[in-house]
Amino acid sequence: MLTAKGFSFTLQMLDEAEKKGTPVVSFIDTFGGDTSMESELIGQSFLISDCISRYGGVATPTVSFVIGEGGSGGALALQTADKSFMFENALYSVIAPESCSRIIFHKRLSEGENIEDTLGDALDVLRPGADHLMEIGMIDEILPEPKKGAHINYDFTIGIIKENLIKTLNEWSKGSKKSFSKITPKLVEARRNKVLNYGKFVEEKDKLWKRKTKSVKPFNIPMVDVERADFHTLHLIQAHLHLETEDLDGVKLVKCEKGWDAELGKFKVAGGCGFIPYEDYKNNYYACPTCGKGENIKVEDQIEKICDKNTFHEIEADLTIRKLIGNERYFFGRYKDNLEKMEDKCFSKEGLVTGKAKLDGNDVVVAITDLSFFGGSFGAAFGEKFCRAVDYSIKHNYPFISLCSSGGARMNEGPMSLAQMAKMNMALLDLKKAGVLFTSVIIGPTTGGAYASYVTQGDIMLGEKGGLVEFAGPRVVTGAGFEVDPNIVITDSLYETGKIHDLVARKDLKDRLSHYVNIFYDLKYPKNRKLTGRIKDFRKTVKLKFKE
Repeated sequence: MLTAKGFSFTLQMLDEAEKKGTPVVSFIDTFGGDTSMESELIGQSFLISDCISRYGGVATPTVSFVIGEGGSGGALALQTADKSFMFENALYSVIAPESCSRIIFHKRLSEGENIEDTLGDALDVLRPGADHLMEIGMIDEILPEPKKGAHINYDFTIGIIKENLIKTLNEWSKGSKKSFSKITPKLVEARRNKVLNYGKFVEEKDKLWKRKTKSVKPFNIPMVDVERADFHTLHLIQAHLHLETEDLDGVKLVKCEKGWDAELGKFKVAGGCGFIPYEDYKNNYYACPTCGKGENIKVEDQIEKICDKNTFHEIEADLTIRKLIGNERYFFGRYKDNLEKMEDKCFSKEGLVTGKAKLDGNDVVVAITDLSFFGGSFGAAFGEKFCRAVDYSIKHNYPFISLCSSGGARMNEGPMSLAQMAKMNMALLDLKKAGVLFTSVIIGPTTGGAYASYVTQGDIMLGEKGGLVEFAGPRVVTGAGFEVDPNIVITDSLYETGKIHDLVARKDLKDRLSHYVNIFYDLKYPKNRKLTGRIKDFRKTVKLKFKE
């Protein structure tokens, strides 16, 4: 498992190769990226995402060989190439089958079933074989192995690699050993197109659809029952809130408690701030104003939180897996039934809601994950919606804003979901080349492939206070026998270690986003510049009366 230092070294090698025009050859055999707290603290997800983007756009020929196990983002970080090979018995998976079982079949495990007995079902979901990778276009060629496996005859195995590598390089250089410069631009463009076609959809595009949003109050808000509180608790409340009166009738309070319990699978970071007036909690979109710990709010409230009222028009509202060419690979059985149930009860028909809106009067494009839709996880339709929203942003020159709360790649679509990490990052390369601002907001919980791809590619990076953010996710890490430090896997830590630009309370997010959007428009259209550039233009709040 590559550590953060390993991915950093890889980025340095890509820079050297690009300077010299030297082809890059990657050999992949990994369980996945390192999930230790040391790598987390250094910035594991940021570096994996950077590797994915760098391999996607590096101006030199690239070749990759999956020679054993291709595990999750740790493998994808080095696998995107102009020519990708994979041994016939190698595996490539969005997640290890053991980790898949801990997430999908956790009820069976909690009822006493051995994890070994669930692995066959996990592999049926993950489809990690070379044939499936070839079918969806993630690899270009399958290499043969000796009858009992590549490890039985190393001479044969190395010979196959050498033969195909020489053949590929000769085709690109036309027999010349001196330069690949003529072919490189064509290779880079073909690489881009290949990655953006990880999941081909029917071409027709939906019209913008105006959506009305309605605030949805979260359930199970931790209210304090003042009437039933004992004498000691009442005095604690009075002292905490600096109340001089003993009369607490009509006072509505919320208690911000610690919420980290690995044994029970509760992984809420921050907390412990004590008693909070309910109105302060509500006005901060149901989160503690001090530490940020709060409820998971619906996508409707996320839209209301940052967009001007009644300005949201959804982009590609009807884009679902039904429009994926070859959707029969995934759209069947229990997964099909669950998707249809989600479509009926959620705001949109996928785990990503994209749209055009106004933010303090300025046009923006927003992409917001819906945590209630398969935990905000992404698959082929999610990736396509994201890329089409980026295209819309480029076409109209509108700043692109992402709000992410996601569990990562959706295991039900196997390697196709993993491929979306590269696809979304590749689309963002186009956005950046066009000079359009990308602002990424991390909302807890954000884990897995989302965190290790598009989320960490923002020109401006923001975090909401108290958000859980981790490369592998606490359940996977603790299930594998590792400890998780709640003081590291939190947005506050990202800000303290300089990985993100701003840390904000939920209620302040719109003001902070507006500040960066205004800067973009001021620089892009200087003739229209009106604002001072301050985070909050206080001139709007000053009301003056003039005599006639």
